[in-house]
Amino acid sequence: MGFKSFLVTSLFSILAFAEASPKSITLGLIPGGHPEAIKAESKVVAEQLQKKLNIPVNIYISKNYAALNTALKDKKVDYAFLSALSLVEAEKEVPVKVLLKKTYNGPYYFSGLVVRADSKIKSIKDLKGKSIVFVDPQSASGYLYPQVYLRKNNLKDESFKSVTFSGSHAASVEKLENKEADVAAVFVDDEKTNDGAWERFKKNPKSKFRLLWVSAPIPNDPIVVRQDFYNQYPKLTHELMYELIEMQSDAGTKKQISEVMGKGELMPATSKQYDPVREVKKVFNQ
Repeated sequence: MGFKSFLVTSLFSILAFAEASPKSITLGLIPGGHPEAIKAESKVVAEQLQKKLNIPVNIYISKNYAALNTALKDKKVDYAFLSALSLVEAEKEVPVKVLLKKTYNGPYYFSGLVVRADSKIKSIKDLKGKSIVFVDPQSASGYLYPQVYLRKNNLKDESFKSVTFSGSHAASVEKLENKEADVAAVFVDDEKTNDGAWERFKKNPKSKFRLLWVSAPIPNDPIVVRQDFYNQYPKLTHELMYELIEMQSDAGTKKQISEVMGKGELMPATSKQYDPVREVKKVFNQ
């Protein structure tokens, strides 16, 4: 084979394996925190990624946790910022690849049962006949972990005066603050300092709350890609991962996207790291 023939053959080989670019990409988010902040911050994330990747970036904010899983299944979103439990549920419907996970004070967070500071509720036993607010059936900290704990203490749904879902951690805190619920199941950032949703999302700075219970560690929220999308665009996906990490490491950008991306650095993650959530889900289903 002559040199020219070799170059032509090599060029065609490279082009054959070259990765085409999609017309656009869509990031999906759940309304787990403060909805307005998520909406504003997601625009910042999309704009930054669009500049770096030179591809139009769309944002899809689901009405609830399950809706985002459906959007993944229906290929309406390519990448999704899930909760630990919604990942476990999503895997049943559509193959996904775990890329990264958010961090706050570490690689894990916790669930907590919270009451107002002036509440007469002093222990878990006092919850019978009271009203409780959860976040979403696919929230690990806002539903699964506290439900398993409550059931172990013989507190089922019928044990409460009312059981409601708020749709977000911010909304649950507001319901607790407004005395629309006696106890709220929300996330806890750090088991040592007991910081969590009830401090981050309270409307009145003077509001005081008390933590009744803290769960075992929960793996932080994952960022995933549809497996079929990754198979087609692996290079793009790795570029997107790099840009998200860089964005979160930049002091100027970090504060603008903390609700969407977490307060700490993004960390590489794998599906296996969510096995503890799968085990808790098995206990819940028993």
